[in-house]
Amino acid sequence: MKERLEQKSLTRPIQSEWLIEYKVESSNGTEHHLDVIEAFGIKEVQIKLFSQLREKYPSEVRIEVTILMLEIVQNNAEIDLFNTHEDYTP
Repeated sequence: MKERLEQKSLTRPIQSEWLIEYKVESSNGTEHHLDVIEAFGIKEVQIKLFSQLREKYPSEVRIEVTILMLEIVQNNAEIDLFNTHEDYTP
């Protein structure tokens, strides 16, 4: 049992990128946002989002925020699907 406790204390939480889509209703109307936030967990995502909202809407007394999507960004893209040997031409 003691070994398990020691093992748990050695593991570190991993910081992830969180994709968050939300809309904000303020006195200026409705705005749609899509952000990426780096955080260790959902509580830290919430704290950082509140901080961003305070910076974006400093003069607003009240805003209404609706979270449309919140998920961890997966970093397992298949590189074979991308043609990396040719130049990009629009």
